[in-house]
Amino acid sequence: MFRRLIYIMLLYGITVTPLSATSINEPLTCEKLEMHLQQPQGNIPAVLLPFASEMQTLQKYHCNKELTTYILSNADYTATNNLLLNAIKNQATVIITNTDLDNASFNKYIDILQSSPYIPQQDKKVFGPRTINNTPYPAGYYDEREQVLLCQPSNNNCVMFIDEFFRLLNQSQSLLGSEDSRNASIFHTNASKQWDQFLEDSLVQMPWELWFNSSRLYSQRQSSDNPQLLLPPSYQYIFLRPGLVYDFVSNAEDGSQNKATLMLEGIGIDAWDRKQWYIPSGVSVVGLYTDRDGVDDLGWGVALRFKTQFMLGASFYGSDSGVFLSVDLLELFRDKKETFKQYKSAFYEAQSELNL
Repeated sequence: MFRRLIYIMLLYGITVTPLSATSINEPLTCEKLEMHLQQPQGNIPAVLLPFASEMQTLQKYHCNKELTTYILSNADYTATNNLLLNAIKNQATVIITNTDLDNASFNKYIDILQSSPYIPQQDKKVFGPRTINNTPYPAGYYDEREQVLLCQPSNNNCVMFIDEFFRLLNQSQSLLGSEDSRNASIFHTNASKQWDQFLEDSLVQMPWELWFNSSRLYSQRQSSDNPQLLLPPSYQYIFLRPGLVYDFVSNAEDGSQNKATLMLEGIGIDAWDRKQWYIPSGVSVVGLYTDRDGVDDLGWGVALRFKTQFMLGASFYGSDSGVFLSVDLLELFRDKKETFKQYKSAFYEAQSELNL
């Protein structure tokens, strides 16, 4: 989810705890994974071999998937976190048996991990007896959040076990997290380019249209965790938009057949990023007014937009009909800064409700 991604990008520092002596100073990447898996992995306790095998499987799957998919599209950013959490839960019996955790404290530890947008690097912390918020805590080795007693100070086997468990977990967590961050960077770069294109090529809108379209993006962002909503909207809705067209009505009196005509787009829609110029990018229903001899002054029409800026339409004045052309003159008054400000305001308003 997007809020989880932002949390990763801003708050999560990637540090790697290697599994082999030969890679102590080398961060593990997908490109180095195969070589790393061929290296000696140290003395992994037999009870942790299933967990180590599951971590290796996750690493291979994640790297194979991400290295062939460089766009995030509709990825769920909780997926990586859930894979690791499920792997930990699968080892509940082994962990409880080899540490000083019981069922209640193990479940508390899982709840703590689930409360984070992303599993942080895990490490044990040793403390003497203490009291926090009137709650006594005995001496011992605690989790990263300092809330769950993992090992009693005298339980050396527990300390060795939890060291190895965290080493295996941190290995996968670092690798999977780094790949998510790398792909997130690619996604944000692409999003930035699309916003630049949107500000350059989209339809210049009246203040009420801009308010409606930015509010629509805001409401979508509220109700969905789809990261694609970071991108500019694919469509712009049009309503009550004034313009000027060049209208030809053959049944009008000579000298009045060709006229500059006032237009008001009642309602319409436009796909601003349409690539092919010959395929309409939008359609609108319009109202028309001109002082013309031989036909009604008021009329209506249907218009097609091409490449957003150009319009070709059919006009109707009572029983008479015509054809009109138009170029979007509001393009002369484009204010990219104000457009972006409006969309950014709506975006941050939605983002603030995510309580990062």
